[in-house]
Amino acid sequence: MKKASLLFFIATLFATGTFGQIKKINFKIEGKVQCFSNGTKLYLNDVSKGYYIPIDSAIILNEKFTFSGFIITKFQYYNISTTDLSDRVSFWLEGGNTTFSAEKGKFKKAIIIGSKIQTDYNKLINLIDTTENTEPIEYRFIKNNPTSIISAYTLTSYCNTWSKDTISTLYNSFSKDVKSTDYAKKVFNFISLNRNIKIGDKFVDFSQKDTSNKIIWLSDYKGKIILLEFWGSWCGPCREENPSLLEIYNDFRLSGFEIFGVASETDKEKWITAIKADKLTWTNVTDLKGSSNKAVLIYGVSGYPTNYLIDKNGIIIAKDIYGDELRKALLNIL
Repeated sequence: MKKASLLFFIATLFATGTFGQIKKINFKIEGKVQCFSNGTKLYLNDVSKGYYIPIDSAIILNEKFTFSGFIITKFQYYNISTTDLSDRVSFWLEGGNTTFSAEKGKFKKAIIIGSKIQTDYNKLINLIDTTENTEPIEYRFIKNNPTSIISAYTLTSYCNTWSKDTISTLYNSFSKDVKSTDYAKKVFNFISLNRNIKIGDKFVDFSQKDTSNKIIWLSDYKGKIILLEFWGSWCGPCREENPSLLEIYNDFRLSGFEIFGVASETDKEKWITAIKADKLTWTNVTDLKGSSNKAVLIYGVSGYPTNYLIDKNGIIIAKDIYGDELRKALLNIL
C-alpha cells in the first residue's frame, strides 16, 4: 500500500525556522519561463505550514514575471506554482533579489539563484541527482555543513530512518544559530522523545485531545485489542484506507476491538471535516502540532498511514497491518 511520505510532509509542514525575528525584509523575484502563453497566472505561496497559503500572483508577459514584497523572518520556505499546481517548485527565499528560470512542465528543474540557503539547497539536490544512493550523500552534506539551515532541514527527514545515535551526533555538530531554528528543534524533540518501538514491545502511553477537547489516553482502552492508527486529513492513502478500516471496525468493535486514531494535523477544522466526511466513529485525537505530534515522535512514524496492533496485554503484535491481513489477525485473536 502506498504511503504519504513524511519527507514531503516535513518539507512543507514545519513552521519556518528563524535566526531571530526581523521586520519587513524586502525581496524581489525576477522570473523567466518558456512555453507559457501571455496572461498565464503564477502564484507565490507560503508552504511552511504544510499547506499552500497564496501570498501573491503574477501574470506572465513575454515569458517574464515578477514578484516583490517583504518577509518578516530572515528566510522563508516559499513555492511558485501554476493555478492547477501542475507546475510547482519550492525554494528558500531571503531578502534581496532572486532569479527564477524554468520551462513549462519542468518547474522541478527550475534554476533558482538568490539566497545563500537556496544555494546550499541547490548544492544538496545536485549531489542527490548524481548518485543512486541518496542517504550517504545527504549524511555527508549534513556532516560537512553544520552551519547550514539546509542541514537541519534535511536531518528532520531522516530522524526515523537513520539510527538515533547518528541523528544525535549530527545534531550535536550544529552551530548555535542552526540549533535555534525550528528544524533543529524538531530533531532535538525526536532525540528526546523517540522510544524506538518495535513489535514485541509494550505500548508507550500518551494522551491528546479529541474533537471535543477531551483528553484521552491510549491506556484508556487497555484490555482491548487496539489499532493505533497514525493518519492525517491531508494524506491521500490514509483517506483511501478509511472505508476499509470503518468496515472492519464495525464488524469487530463489539468483540473488544478499538481503533485509536492519532492525526498529524495543524488545522482542527480540516481534521474534523475529514472525520465527518469519512464517517469515522472511533476515537480520534491530535495535539495540532503536525509532524511534531508527540506520539508521532515517540513511535517514530516516517510515513502515513502507519499503525500498530496492540493486544489485550498491551504488547505490540503487528505493524502496518491493513485490509484482509488485519481482518484475519482479528479473527484469530478474537
